[in-house]
Amino acid sequence: MGQDLIYAVSDVHSPRFLHMFRSSLKTLTEEPCFFIMAGDMIDKGKVEMLKPIVKDLRSKWLETPLVAVFGNEEYHSVREELRGEYPEITWLDDGTLKGNCGNLKIAIVGTQGALDRLTSWQARNMPWLLEDYLKKPDTLTKLISEARGEGYTVILVSHYALTSENLKGEDPRAWPEMYSRKMEKLVKELKPDIAIHGHAHNGKPYALVGGVPVYNVAIPLTKTIKKIKLAKGLLEFTS
Repeated sequence: MGQDLIYAVSDVHSPRFLHMFRSSLKTLTEEPCFFIMAGDMIDKGKVEMLKPIVKDLRSKWLETPLVAVFGNEEYHSVREELRGEYPEITWLDDGTLKGNCGNLKIAIVGTQGALDRLTSWQARNMPWLLEDYLKKPDTLTKLISEARGEGYTVILVSHYALTSENLKGEDPRAWPEMYSRKMEKLVKELKPDIAIHGHAHNGKPYALVGGVPVYNVAIPLTKTIKKIKLAKGLLEFTS
């Protein structure tokens, strides 16, 4: 197992970009400490379409911990079903998973993330989400602060984008429906060691925000599963 290595991917929208996922997976040779899925792994709430992804990952590595956050395509109505159908995945919904990666104590703090403005569909069908998005940064602040206080290297994982820098290439009029300024402020102020998100298919794959490396791992953009090497005092990104 790669003692200082994690992989991350999002927005496979299985089956839409499943071919990209599979092609990239075949090229990976080292086993990671964690395999992180940053949301929208399925398309339109199709729970059964996560099965080929999990099967491929378990065929590749039998014991690697699989960690996921929910994206907007993992509909609220199917999330309990996803937990039940895929118990081998640790689903983080404003939660923390703690473990080790080589000599590092790792805390993965996971969330769907937040938006500055509801999409038109959300405003019509789930208006209560706005209050949830407003509260989320405070919840995550507590989780990150607790992990940091216990001496963990903190990896923040969100589906929605964590910085406007990684939205460049997307229509600026849609940015409020793709990220949250409060979440970006959280990254700048709390400084997790690394931040990972998806959602922005046409954005940028990387930005440095307040000294924090922030990676957009949406596979329609990157065309690959992202490889991130970890070492104490150093976080190195390689494609």
